[in-house]
Amino acid sequence: MQITVIDDSKAEKCEAHCGIDWSSKEAITLINQRIKERFGGRVKLEYLDLSKPRTGRALELNQLVKGENRPLPLLVINGQPRISGQFDIRHLLDAIDAEMEIRAQCR
Repeated sequence: MQITVIDDSKAEKCEAHCGIDWSSKEAITLINQRIKERFGGRVKLEYLDLSKPRTGRALELNQLVKGENRPLPLLVINGQPRISGQFDIRHLLDAIDAEMEIRAQCR
């Protein structure tokens, strides 16, 4: 399962420092650790910063965000937008759980 968190590290942030700083290496390391503890190697996390040059898949995801005017950060699971706007680790893990449950029922 491919999980992508899309954000823009140069975008204006909440003044109250709400939400996770997805551009932080510490945050991504912690989230990867939690994902590995809970799901093993079945889930891969990618962070995409829209402030960086984009090509290929990154350009496609950027168009998704801009075309639908979605608030960032955006959680994408297997290419499908799942959460748009501020979310935390618990929301991310719950979304992965739900996706896995749906996939299991479809088999």
